[in-house]
Amino acid sequence: MKRVSSGLWGSVLLAVVFAGCSPSPEWRAADSITAEELKTHLDILASDEFRGRNAPSPELKIASRYLAVWAESYGFEPLLPDGRFLQPIPLVTIEADADLTHTVWASRAGRREFVLAQDFGLLGRVSEPMRVSGSVLFVGLGLSAPDQNWDDMESLDLEGQIVVMLDPDLPAGHSLMKDASRRLLRRRSWAALQKGAAAVLIVISEAREREFRERGHSFSPVASVRLDVELESLAVASPRASQLRMEIRHGMAAALLGVSMEELSGMYSALRAGKSVLGRLIPGGRLDIRIETNEYRETTYNVVAWLEGTDEQLKQEYVLIGSHHDHVGAREERIFNGADDNGSGSVAMLEIAQALALVRPKRSVILVWHTAEEKGLWGARYFVENSPVPVEKISAQINLDMISRNDPNQLYLIGSRILSTGLDEALHAVNEADSRMIFDYAYEDPKHADRFFFRSDHYPYIQFGIPAVWLFCGTTEDYHQETDTVDRVDFQKMARVTRLAYLTTMYIGNLSRMLPLDAHADITRRGAHNLVVPWR
Repeated sequence: MKRVSSGLWGSVLLAVVFAGCSPSPEWRAADSITAEELKTHLDILASDEFRGRNAPSPELKIASRYLAVWAESYGFEPLLPDGRFLQPIPLVTIEADADLTHTVWASRAGRREFVLAQDFGLLGRVSEPMRVSGSVLFVGLGLSAPDQNWDDMESLDLEGQIVVMLDPDLPAGHSLMKDASRRLLRRRSWAALQKGAAAVLIVISEAREREFRERGHSFSPVASVRLDVELESLAVASPRASQLRMEIRHGMAAALLGVSMEELSGMYSALRAGKSVLGRLIPGGRLDIRIETNEYRETTYNVVAWLEGTDEQLKQEYVLIGSHHDHVGAREERIFNGADDNGSGSVAMLEIAQALALVRPKRSVILVWHTAEEKGLWGARYFVENSPVPVEKISAQINLDMISRNDPNQLYLIGSRILSTGLDEALHAVNEADSRMIFDYAYEDPKHADRFFFRSDHYPYIQFGIPAVWLFCGTTEDYHQETDTVDRVDFQKMARVTRLAYLTTMYIGNLSRMLPLDAHADITRRGAHNLVVPWR
């Protein structure tokens, strides 16, 4: 890919830096983006008082108002037809009915019933009543990583089986706890479902079992969320495999596997020693899982603000900057603060708003803090299908999600080369002139096993033919854990990525023309008609 800019603005941008001229107004505005101010906002948004900003929740509504107040203080205005900064998103929340949901194990030893919350808890999204019955297949750790000399799944047929696997209680220095292998561990249950498992039951770690026993914990309810309106983009969604995943306590696990509590403890001792645990089909038993659900309606909010461009003609076109301000909430007295995911992108947008208040581009700029990204990209999907401006007039979307961790000099770009060569060129022009980061495209391919292409708020925009990029620093061992806290954030890196986003917005916003759609043969104009283009 060519790494030089196109257009007059790109030439001026590079000349200012490399010719030794005095800083341009854009650079002086970018200097208002500081690590100190980013930390001030993140200390608030990722504090325990926001309880992980679950969508929907009262705490997320407060976070939405916090962002709106700051955007308004920088001179941004409401864009929505009702003159408000908050775009209401109607949701249906689905939870398991505690009285009607049950799990029954029938074996030679007799019949035993297990209770929701006390013996097991649901993981992920259960969006409708479900019933699953079958034999139990124990798979040890449930990991297939032959290149790491570890394959619990070799020669096992998972089709139609209820799979039981152990929590990955491996030693910290084990090779499986690093980088790509760690991602495989996180995706074990999904991999089993994709191989045909009817359900996956994960036995909680010994440390967590002790917490349950000593503190009287129970599994927190897990809600599935969907929009309470029909969207075109969902009509073309491909069918998915079963998503039934559960966590189970040790008493239930011992009963299903036909072992004593001491034998189960021995399995975890083996894992902590870095040894595999042999799997097997459990003979002579059948597990019946019945899940009944309740539904109720709530509202969550996108935060939408705009700043008018300086050019009389070009201000009718837009550059959109987005992030999601929700996270995964709290459970079992643990708060998942979501400092990196995605407090980092949310507060970065406040610093970008401050810089734009000092120097704005010719095109207008829209800021959207999307809600319910963690529940299915609902805020982004809703906004792009109910955009208050014509989507044909949105030149590009820049998505900031998890921008504060890992190698201080590396940044993943996801989507920048998919629809427009101009978007990628803009990023490279600014990067070469200012940020000097190493760009990595490892996750851009829609066929990549981790499927990051589909997993953040840039994706609905790409579906509508709008050039979009996800600026992403990668996952860590703290991803979706209670350890994703402010003290682990690299604020200097976060400031560099924020500067890159602001200066790229200025670059695209000052080009004489909107970014061309020249990178995908099937997408030549922006709009909902592009939803038929297959990406999976």
